[in-house]
Amino acid sequence: MHLEEEKLCILEQTSLPRILVYLLNKGSASQTDLNNRIPGSQSPKYKALSMLEKDGLVKITLPEGFLRRKDIKLTDKGKRVAEALKALEGLL
Repeated sequence: MHLEEEKLCILEQTSLPRILVYLLNKGSASQTDLNNRIPGSQSPKYKALSMLEKDGLVKITLPEGFLRRKDIKLTDKGKRVAEALKALEGLL
């Protein structure tokens, strides 16, 4: 598989585009918020978040004093991808 094809594989994860557009609209979210707001089971969403972080589209932080909370924000690269996805959504 070519590098370009590998990069497109990330969009095959159903939760992934939804997470990106949700974060674009909201600014940031906790992992719990994403689990409650994005349709589907938790396991694919955890996998999607891991992929998004690995590819530099989101930054996941642990706020001080909150042992189990994870805050998720788009990176600049993630914002550009989310904006493109939102534009595509508008064409549909």
